[in-house]
This record gives sequence, structure tokens and C-alpha cells, in this order.
Amino acid sequence: MLIGELLVYRYRLITKEQRDAALAQQQAASAHQPLGEILREQGLVTEPDLREALAYQREERNPWDTAR
Repeated sequence: MLIGELLVYRYRLITKEQRDAALAQQQAASAHQPLGEILREQGLVTEPDLREALAYQREERNPWDTAR
């Protein structure tokens, strides 16, 4: 699951509108900036919130990965 989706639906830390605005900002920037960093700079998530969501994202089982 994408980090923006996790922060909206699993952790409920941001709204869909906040995620969409941050994604628009990310696309408008000339240099790629991670979505989580944008949201942190806006004060919408904290560093510990972001670390937890990223850890969950890394551990999430891929349904297409049958090797596990």
C-alpha cells in the first residue's frame, strides 16, 4: 500500500484532501521530494508517525509474492 493511502486509511492521520494536495505539490516540484517529507514539513504528520507507517509499508506482505 502506498504511504499516502496508509496515512489516510490505516492511521487516519491525514485526510484524502490533504494527501491529494501534497501529491499535487510533489508533482509541481522540479526536484522529487518524498510525499512523507512534504506532509511532515506541512506539520500534518510527525517523524515518528512517518517512521511507523514506513515500517508497516515495508513489512506488508505482497499478495503477488508467493515465495513467502
